[in-house]
Amino acid sequence: VALAPCRLRHSPATRATMATFMSRGYDDGEESIYKLIPAPQHAPERPARHFSKYPGEVHPGDLEFGVTKKKQAHASFGLPNGMNANSTQRFLKTREKAPILPEPTIPSNPKTKLKADVPRRDEKPTMGLCSGKNFITSNAVDAIMSKPGKTPQEEFQWTSRPGFGKVPVYLRRNKALVAQEKNMFESYVRMQTEQMSANQAASVLSDSERSTLLHHLKKKWGSLNEAYQKGGLCVDSQPKKVRKEEMERQLAELERDIKMLERGETVLIVDDC
Repeated sequence: VALAPCRLRHSPATRATMATFMSRGYDDGEESIYKLIPAPQHAPERPARHFSKYPGEVHPGDLEFGVTKKKQAHASFGLPNGMNANSTQRFLKTREKAPILPEPTIPSNPKTKLKADVPRRDEKPTMGLCSGKNFITSNAVDAIMSKPGKTPQEEFQWTSRPGFGKVPVYLRRNKALVAQEKNMFESYVRMQTEQMSANQAASVLSDSERSTLLHHLKKKWGSLNEAYQKGGLCVDSQPKKVRKEEMERQLAELERDIKMLERGETVLIVDDC
């Protein structure tokens, strides 16, 4: 038995949708029966050949390309003869460059009047005012009650002040304290001397012994001073510094002993018990 071919009937809207899918090459990544229908192939139309509107015989540098070139007569050689003078219509007018100020407005901080207004010419003063004041008497009273002005004052004499030429009290007090301390020190020294003389025996140094001792001290001072002078001024090490300081100490001690022996004729020698 031969079967007759089956033909599907679609509505016009369905057929239009199918035609749109087939023309656009619909492909959404999913399986569809419409993909089995081959899409119609449309060949692109070839555009018309382009023809330039500019002639090919003209150099490209001479073309204007829409820009109108209007060369002035004095573009390269200046104005023509007789045209360099200024125009008589172009000159600076009065207030031509003056700034344009805004319209005046009401001031935000008005000034207060310090004086009364000047009376108008049609205003009349009050007439007939009289004062009962006696100006002669008032002037005399003011002159009597007024204080004198600046009068020359005599220069202050410091010699006329009280206590001038006298020793101040604080100086007398300090002088008394100093004398008291001096007396206390002298009494202490006297007491110590008496105590030492009671415990120790003293002998008088003869003139020959004193002169011999002075001679040896001066001789020792001379030799030590010569060694000190030969030592030099450069002290660049610690031993040199110590040696120089020791020699200076010995020289000072010898000079002190020599002065003490040369000061008086009597020299006491105290022997320790």
